Amino acid sequence: MQRRLFFAIPAQQLSHALQHSQQLLLPEGYLKPVPVDNFHLTLHFLGLQDDSILPLLDQAVTQIQSPAFTLQLDQYGLFRHAHCLWLGPQHPVPELAMLVEQLSSVLTQLGLPVSTDYRPHITLFRNAITLPNQPAPSLQLPVSEFVLYESVSGNNGVQYRPLLHWSLLNQLTGKKRQ
Repeated sequence: MQRRLFFAIPAQQLSHALQHSQQLLLPEGYLKPVPVDNFHLTLHFLGLQDDSILPLLDQAVTQIQSPAFTLQLDQYGLFRHAHCLWLGPQHPVPELAMLVEQLSSVLTQLGLPVSTDYRPHITLFRNAITLPNQPAPSLQLPVSEFVLYESVSGNNGVQYRPLLHWSLLNQLTGKKRQ
């Protein structure tokens, strides 16, 4: 069976604040908000992959040693080609770059696709064509894990289902959080 897969940082702990940001932008004409359950910060998109890759990914990604960190999300951006309005960090932290680089290395070793133009973001709206007139909020996203998600299309739109989870290192003890 083939699945549409991607690695991401879950952002449900910011659901209320992100939804509030969406509500503030509705009067500006942003009409297709991303559902609250789908908030995430993508690390790598893998596209359609066979189920047989799941145990290989799990084994390879378990070797990643990256510290937990916090991201400040404080800038709106627009992917013009995809018509997506997003919220992301103006200044991504080095720990995020380290995690993305380690994932890139693992994916390359497995012969999987790796994006070279990474831009950390949480998509807020689809069908967007302009940037908002108001400033972005400043939100803190604590990152202690990352997840392999499956993108599933259904009658109610797209849902992102978590398949596998990996903890990041606790900065105080150097051990992975459980």
